[in-house]
Amino acid sequence: MIEHSPLNNNGDAADSRLAMDRLLNRPISSETFDENTRLVGQRHEEVESDELTVLIARIGDEWLGFDALFAYRVHEPAIIRRVPHRNAEHLAGVAAVDGEIVPAARLDLLLDLVRDASPTEPRFVVVGPPDRRWVIPVDEVEGMIQVPRATIIDPPTTVSASLHRHTIGLISRDGRLAALLDSDRLLNLLDGGLR
Repeated sequence: MIEHSPLNNNGDAADSRLAMDRLLNRPISSETFDENTRLVGQRHEEVESDELTVLIARIGDEWLGFDALFAYRVHEPAIIRRVPHRNAEHLAGVAAVDGEIVPAARLDLLLDLVRDASPTEPRFVVVGPPDRRWVIPVDEVEGMIQVPRATIIDPPTTVSASLHRHTIGLISRDGRLAALLDSDRLLNLLDGGLR
């Protein structure tokens, strides 16, 4: 049982609890429920069709864009421990992120990127669904941006072959281009090294 302490001697806390109970326990008509369901669904469709939220990060000289639905979070870098008897070139090891042990990937090796020898603002980008999380060390994180889907540019053939295969398109940002990564292909590529 939760004990509530009064806010003052006038009984305001008890009155507030009664008002909240009435609000939360009021009956909702089926018409109201249906209308609210329709409105929530409509808003989601509008957001999906117009803009994409993207996390922009850098590995070496290459700016990369991660779909915000794929990029779970940005984390301070931690120690990556090697995993014995694993030969996948891109598997750097495992790292502890908020008490969870997550495999760490060398995206620079997978996508043929030249990595900074000593990055000035290293971060971990944690990607993937809860049962398939990966840590990707990056040299810098710029942040989240909103990108109108209509402005995503088809990648030119001059992009490295490995990066090109895993890129949906290019995002123009402050006079430079960022490669928008294909989340599904990237996740399958990362998981493939663990089999």
